Amino acid sequence: MYKALLIFFCASIVACSSKPIPFTDYIVSNLLRDNLMSLAEPAIFSIEEIIIIESEHSDNSGRATVDVRLKFPEDFDTVTSLHKLEPFNMAYKQYQSSFGKFAAGEQQVHHAEYQFQRRDGKWFIVGSKALSPPDIIAVTAQTPAN
Repeated sequence: MYKALLIFFCASIVACSSKPIPFTDYIVSNLLRDNLMSLAEPAIFSIEEIIIIESEHSDNSGRATVDVRLKFPEDFDTVTSLHKLEPFNMAYKQYQSSFGKFAAGEQQVHHAEYQFQRRDGKWFIVGSKALSPPDIIAVTAQTPAN
């Protein structure tokens, strides 16, 4: 009896763990968040919002049109200095081409389409393309009320 119950339990776990993960907005959002946060350590921006405009998928591939709002706590020169990046460094060029020379407190809304692929039941980001230049939300000086 104990042995049969153990076999049933193990078979149930295997059946559950091999079930493919569905393609949902939650999956898209979390994969993007993980991908963006892995770009730099320590992070050069915070992710303020991920808005999924549209998504579709087939069995093993998917795509999503997404707006991602980022906030930069430090300006570009401070970030590159903290990360000890020189102007001809690859990471420096990547930051500059992806985000421009951002100001401290600046927010950017990036509009992109991401491609996804399912491998071994799990979803992965396999590509992206910008749909338009990012919207820049500049920092406005706050004047104290007297």
